[in-house]
Amino acid sequence: MFYTSKKLMGMPVVSLADGHQLGRIKRLLIDHSKMAIAAFTVDRKGWFKEQPVVPYSHVKSVGSHAVTVDEASAVVKLSSLPELEALAKHPLPLLGARVITEEGTVLGTVEDFRFDPQDGKIHYLDIKSGLLHGARSLETDQIITCGRDALIARAGAEEALQKSGGLLSVKLQDACKSAGKTFDSAGTITRKVGETVNRYWQRLPFSQKKNDGPPPGENS
Repeated sequence: MFYTSKKLMGMPVVSLADGHQLGRIKRLLIDHSKMAIAAFTVDRKGWFKEQPVVPYSHVKSVGSHAVTVDEASAVVKLSSLPELEALAKHPLPLLGARVITEEGTVLGTVEDFRFDPQDGKIHYLDIKSGLLHGARSLETDQIITCGRDALIARAGAEEALQKSGGLLSVKLQDACKSAGKTFDSAGTITRKVGETVNRYWQRLPFSQKKNDGPPPGENS
């Protein structure tokens, strides 16, 4: 199951050790080289000069209403992690970024993205391409360059776009296919059982008498 970035924003971060709310998610730090959420900042009170941040590796679980971490020490100063500080100071745009193919075809702008809550890996970009078209999803493996002015997709990436509404997940689609095969198998078995019962029924003596007509001459 994938989550959207919009769902994650504003979620409370809760410590499992003491049940304290450590803040709410304020900003996502994206590692474009790995196409994953590297960390997120929180609006924790009492930290006035240092920006508090939670590395995604410290996330225990992402639920429907809150993000959990093991303990309060998961929230650290941004300046203590230079690699995350660099992402915060020099971010490359993802949300709102234009997506253009190698051939120069503009696919639209990134309206949202879908990620795996287990590791923060971003799998799909939801791309808006005008008022007349709803958002469509593009797998992130179609992106070959992340720049300040645009994301560059592989040639022909427009053929890989799919409707966001139909993107329940590949796993769900596979599950539906498996269920369909199961129902087909069950139907085949049911038909075979029915045929066997009918053949057995027709061989019974009282069934044959009921179906046979009266002997010649009895109606006279």
